[in-house]
This record gives sequence, C-alpha cells and structure tokens, in this order.
Amino acid sequence: MIALWCIAGLIIATIAVSTLGAAFSVLGLSALFSGAAMAVCAMATALEFAKFVLSAYLHQRWPRLNFLFKSYLLFAIVVLSLITSMGIFGFLSNAYQSATRTLDSENIKLEALKTQQNRHAAELNRINKGIDEIPANQTTKRFKARALAEPLIAVINKESLEVDQSITASNLLILEVKQKVGPLIYIARTFNMDIDAVVKYLTFILVMVFDPLAICLVIATSDALASRKEDKIVPLSNKGTASSPPPDPISSDVIQMSFVDHKDKNVV
Repeated sequence: MIALWCIAGLIIATIAVSTLGAAFSVLGLSALFSGAAMAVCAMATALEFAKFVLSAYLHQRWPRLNFLFKSYLLFAIVVLSLITSMGIFGFLSNAYQSATRTLDSENIKLEALKTQQNRHAAELNRINKGIDEIPANQTTKRFKARALAEPLIAVINKESLEVDQSITASNLLILEVKQKVGPLIYIARTFNMDIDAVVKYLTFILVMVFDPLAICLVIATSDALASRKEDKIVPLSNKGTASSPPPDPISSDVIQMSFVDHKDKNVV
C-alpha cells in the first residue's frame, strides 16, 4: 500500500508544478498575442485545465477506449504540451529581455551623455583657448573677453554637472541590472559563451522538463490514488472469510467419539 505521506507529496508537487507551468504558459501566450491578451488568457487557462484532466482520464481508461478516440486524445495532449512549452519559453525569454532591454537602453543613454560631456569639454577648451590667444600685453582686452565668457562658462559648467549626475545614475542602474543577471554573466564567462546563448539553452532545458514533468505528476497522482483505493477495497471484501475462527479440534473429537459410542450401542 502506498503511504499517505507519499500521496500527499505527489498531490502537492502536482499542484505546484502544474499551477506554475500553467501560469507561465498563460502569461507567455498573452505576451505573444498582446492584441487580445484577455481572450488569450481565458483560452490558455481552459486548455491547460483540459490537458491535465485528459492526461488523467486517458491513463485510467486507456484499455477501454476506442483506438481512434484515444489516438486523438493523445495527439491533443502532445499538441497542448507543445503550446504550453511555447508559452513558457515566451515568458522566460521575455523576463530576460526585459532586463537586457533596460541594460541596452541605459548603455545607449550613457553613450549620449558621454558625447554631450565631451562636447561641453570641447566648448570650454575653445573658449579658454580663444582667451589665451589674446596677447599678454592686451590685458584689458583679455579681462573683457574673460568677463564676457564667464556667463557662458557658468552655463556650460552647470550643464556639465547635470550630465555627470545623469552618468552616475545610469552607471548605478546598469550595475543593478547586471546584479540581476549576474549568475548568467558568470556562467557565460565560465563556458566562454555569449550570454544570449546561455539563456537560450537554459530556457530550452527548463521548457523540456517543466510541462512533461507536470503531466507525469498528474498521471502518477491518479495512479497512486487508484491503487490506494483498490488496496482498501480488497481487505473489506475478504473480511468475512478472513475473520472466521478455525474449528475447535477438541470439540470435533468429542463429537466423533459420541457418534462412535452411539453406533456401538445400536449394534449391540
């Protein structure tokens, strides 16, 4: 008889894996068909529920079903499993792309800020070079040029300070995003691979394990419950024969001796 704790563990694992797989699939399919997200979510939820119910039904009724009917059900389960895997792949890849999208946008923004900073530095160098080119004996002209350039230099310095602050904020955000994908970066460096290739292979591995495992858990739970039900029914059917006491050997001998004595008396 299968232990209760084993059946309870199977039920918990089945609910957890099936629910998470269905949720990832629904979210992934709604992201792929974002134009009708609500309708796709409803459709995907119904298909996920039908897939698990059909898996348990097909496992229990396989010998009694028509060949064409069970062939179609098996085909439907395989197709639904592929759809679920596609949804999970879309969900996981979208989660990775959302992080890398932020990283790419911040890198582009950082490049633009650095270009602006270089332009400010070049403008300051041009102004200072123009003032320095004034002959040293024309002190009044140099002071006048310096006075005229001071407001422009102040504006450029202010803009340059704002650019520096924006560059610092972008660097901090890039560092935060890199921390989120840090394990992937480490794996990519370890195997000397591109990070996109690492994510692709890991996603394929998760997809290949997730939905088939959920279906196998549903079948295993259904089989375990059916086996325990059969184990409970068999002892109850044999209860009358198993509990009847064996005959008393002493009582049998006494009855036999009494029968022999009675027979002898009749003969005499």
